[in-house]
Amino acid sequence: MEPIAVQIQRKGLAFDQTQIGKLRAEFSDAHWVRLSQLLEPSILDSLQVRLDNSQWQTKIHGEIGEEYVTSDLLANSLLHFAMNRPKFLAVVEEITGCKSLQWFRGRVYRVIAGAGHHDNWHDDVNHSNQVGMRLNLSRDLFRGGLFMLRERDSRQVLANVANTGAGDALIFRITSDLQHRISDLEGADPKTAFAGWFRSDRPECFRDSSIPIPADSHAIR
Repeated sequence: MEPIAVQIQRKGLAFDQTQIGKLRAEFSDAHWVRLSQLLEPSILDSLQVRLDNSQWQTKIHGEIGEEYVTSDLLANSLLHFAMNRPKFLAVVEEITGCKSLQWFRGRVYRVIAGAGHHDNWHDDVNHSNQVGMRLNLSRDLFRGGLFMLRERDSRQVLANVANTGAGDALIFRITSDLQHRISDLEGADPKTAFAGWFRSDRPECFRDSSIPIPADSHAIR
């Protein structure tokens, strides 16, 4: 089991500065790292119970992919609140070297083999996305659904990772030189994750989940 470098807990944020330094070096070289057990097990358990009983609807991302997303406002709100804690944003900045992270915007999605769900190579580059994240919320051990990262021009694959650990997250660099995707799922068990982007813009609220954030989140660190 990989050591826990940072963990979002009910009582606050816990992190190991030695492990943070190691992750910073790894991210610089590989453009991605795993944050093992990012979510405290009790938080993960609560979210999984809600998601077991939530409603799912099809979401099509243009030519990029198709998946289910949940409209469970509480689950989305709790996850956005956790990821947008100023101390956690500061830790992600330290690991990635991105010094302008203002907030995280994401969605809870589920993919099922044989349901037409897919994810094509893309880069998520726009004016504000800086770092991507995939947080595993799956209750069961799924097969397939690998996170893949490659160089755009050479198409050399830099990562081919099964992120199946309970509450584990992958964070990865977003740049026009890199592309990523999730491979097709296999077997009967679904994959459920919270995915999105650490961004550098400063919106007044989350457009999807209507959660207000401070005008200057860094000012309250």
